[in-house]
Amino acid sequence: MREKIRLIIIIVLAAMLAVSIFTGLQTYSAKKAMELERNTLINENESLARKIEEIAKERKQLQEKVNILSNDLNKASQEKQDIQGQYELIVKERDDLVGKLKTLQENNDQLRDDLNNLVREKQRLGQSLQDNLSLLRNENTELKQQLDNLNGLKTKLETELGQLKGEKSDFQRKLNEIDSFLEQKLTEPKYLSLKEQLGAMRSGGKAETQQAAEPEKESVELPPIVVRPQAQAETPTWPEKSAPVNATGKVLEVNKENKFVIIDLGQEMGAKLGDTFKVYKQGNPIATVEVIQVRQSIAACDIKEETTPIEAGDIVR
Repeated sequence: MREKIRLIIIIVLAAMLAVSIFTGLQTYSAKKAMELERNTLINENESLARKIEEIAKERKQLQEKVNILSNDLNKASQEKQDIQGQYELIVKERDDLVGKLKTLQENNDQLRDDLNNLVREKQRLGQSLQDNLSLLRNENTELKQQLDNLNGLKTKLETELGQLKGEKSDFQRKLNEIDSFLEQKLTEPKYLSLKEQLGAMRSGGKAETQQAAEPEKESVELPPIVVRPQAQAETPTWPEKSAPVNATGKVLEVNKENKFVIIDLGQEMGAKLGDTFKVYKQGNPIATVEVIQVRQSIAACDIKEETTPIEAGDIVR
């Protein structure tokens, strides 16, 4: 019971203390507000006093300006009289100037006519110059286009020349590889009969037969690919034989590394540079080859297309 009484007393005292603090805060706030309002009124009074002083100074300055304006007005009146006399003199001079102006106007009309004539002449010359300039520009544009076309053609020809040189080098390398390959294969007994034709391939001359002409100097230089007649002219000429309409042969050897084959169709069967043949396996086409070097009874062919690997013994037509 005593604990409850103590707790109630403590609560009452705390409430009274809170009320006292709240009342004190309100009193302090009201005092601060009154002091702030008093300071504001003092500042406003000082501001009004300064404004009154400024107005008095302005009034004094305005009075001085009024006196100055009165003096200026008197001077202006005097100047007006002087100006009136000068005006009459100017009117007289104006009449004289009007007469002179009429004379000048007549002269001006004449000058205007001359100027119009000059403007028309200038326009005519300008139009003529513009026409000539347009003509020169058109000719210049055409010349530039022709020059650009020539430069483009030159670049294209240089590119094609570089490509042809590269193709020639690749073709020469492939022919050398074919020669090396054949030389290695001809050491085998079954190819001894082709040794004489390999020598003809290397030398570029005719086969050693009774009907052959004098052999040419040994050369393995590849003729230009794009000049078919020249390439064919450099191919050794063998005794002409009637080639069958549908020549059929077979693949002798296959070089997978360098993608070429040796077939048993030569010049005596009608084969020539650039000819293409189909390769068949069991009656089905499996590849396309192109003749890159030809001799009497054999030819070296580049593999162009291949769906099934070519093997020795496959049929060529």
